Amino acid sequence: MLNEIVDLVLKRLVKPHVISKGLVGIEEKITTVESWIRKEPKDNLLIGIWGMGGIGKTTLAEEIFNKLQYEYEGCYFLANEREESKNHGIISLKKRIFSGLLRLRYDDVEIYTENSLPDNILRRIGHMKVLIVLDDVSDSDHLGKLLGTLDNFGSGSRILVTTRDEQVLKAKKVKKTYHLTELSFDKTLELFNLNAFNQSDRQKEYYELSLRVVNYAKGIPLVVKVLAGLLHGKNKEEWESLLDKLKKIPPTKVYEVMKLSYDGLDRKEQQIFLDLACFFLRSNIMVNTCELKSLLKDTESDNSVFYALERLKDKALITISEDNYVSMHDSLQEMAWEIIRRESSIAGSHSRLWDSDDIAEALKNGKVSLA
Repeated sequence: MLNEIVDLVLKRLVKPHVISKGLVGIEEKITTVESWIRKEPKDNLLIGIWGMGGIGKTTLAEEIFNKLQYEYEGCYFLANEREESKNHGIISLKKRIFSGLLRLRYDDVEIYTENSLPDNILRRIGHMKVLIVLDDVSDSDHLGKLLGTLDNFGSGSRILVTTRDEQVLKAKKVKKTYHLTELSFDKTLELFNLNAFNQSDRQKEYYELSLRVVNYAKGIPLVVKVLAGLLHGKNKEEWESLLDKLKKIPPTKVYEVMKLSYDGLDRKEQQIFLDLACFFLRSNIMVNTCELKSLLKDTESDNSVFYALERLKDKALITISEDNYVSMHDSLQEMAWEIIRRESSIAGSHSRLWDSDDIAEALKNGKVSLA
């Protein structure tokens, strides 16, 4: 009865959730994931949010967490688990999570091993309905190490995991997975206008240039926000200059965020990804997975290409349609090109050549031979 009274008072006192400023096209996504969270209220659920880098996974998780946290006895949002675990270690993160859930000081929580929790913590959280978000998880083993099993928590607990790698969710048999995809053209333009302009009259003046930015971003919120920040307050000449620059060099922040997915591949997968970006997925050419497996394998008996393509799909680096045709988002392709460009500052001396000027330079300098 006391729990019911506290829940009722909290719901009366807490202000209704308002979508954060500068966000577009997120309401429907929140509604969908929230409906999953509210199903089976007595069961403990693990829910995934999956998609490519910069697509808005963290933003969606933050909005859901901010809206629902007051309905739980304990809550914790662990941002950027990939980097945090690398920099601070699993034990440190476990202490942060459980000190937050139990409302204790960090130094008062005693955890000494990665693979287990002390009995006193297990007893307490076993009676708590909790909401936990683990953001940007790249290793499925980290879920078990950080939290243990779902049964460790009280009835009705919810754990949300955002990741670029669908295999992280498959390995843990996640109940539901929300696949985040690109914004529509209209929503992308709306998001850009919100972040690039303070006055609506400038939107009309810069409309044609804004369309070029939106066409470049292809529905990726991170790209939109980065470009809006770079162009805010600039004149038309500066806009033109940046748009021309983008034809050769992607924005640094976008490149760094996208490259995290590439860095998580093994050497064979990286080579196949670069080959796809430079040679096979250009000029809107549709390529079937069967053709790719034949073209990319090292030997007649090499069957590793199939697994590599599936890993690229799991990591949201490529899309494979129902009829087995492969495609890649423009931002990911540009990231791949930039990886190749950074191999050398000398034109035509890179491991892969796809630009006609670079190919001509390599042929002129005798750096390649024609078979």
